[in-house]
Amino acid sequence: YNRTRDEVLLPCKDWGRSSRGIPTAPQNIAAYTVAGVLLGALPNGRRLGDTCYDGGCSPGAGLDKKGPTAVLRSVGKIDHVTSHRANLLNQRLSPTQLVGDKGFELWHNYIKTWHDLRINHVQFNMVDNETLYAAQKEPEKYSELIVRVSG
Repeated sequence: YNRTRDEVLLPCKDWGRSSRGIPTAPQNIAAYTVAGVLLGALPNGRRLGDTCYDGGCSPGAGLDKKGPTAVLRSVGKIDHVTSHRANLLNQRLSPTQLVGDKGFELWHNYIKTWHDLRINHVQFNMVDNETLYAAQKEPEKYSELIVRVSG
């Protein structure tokens, strides 16, 4: 602990504050895997020992049932402004829904909602299952595909 304190935590006092006025400090956003072992079962069906949800505020697998805007409204209940935590939201969107003028309008409204709720971070996965399965079979044809693993 002393080495961690001396080499990691003490220099933080010199880092100042973030653009939101929050004291800067290191955080471990990958703890959701380890925390899953410690956290008990939850009313939503999560079992004892299951991995927690990535990023700290992303919905768990199969729990995003009311759509992306509902996820934003749920995540927007967290105080992102004065919280001393990094709350990362990973959001999966269907690329087919964002095509054309209607798709642009959906995207615009989504981003406006995100901004209005003052959520400090969101990153998107915009790829369908078929593309992912095809890339597994023939990776050389999908060299531009980026698979981002959070945590």
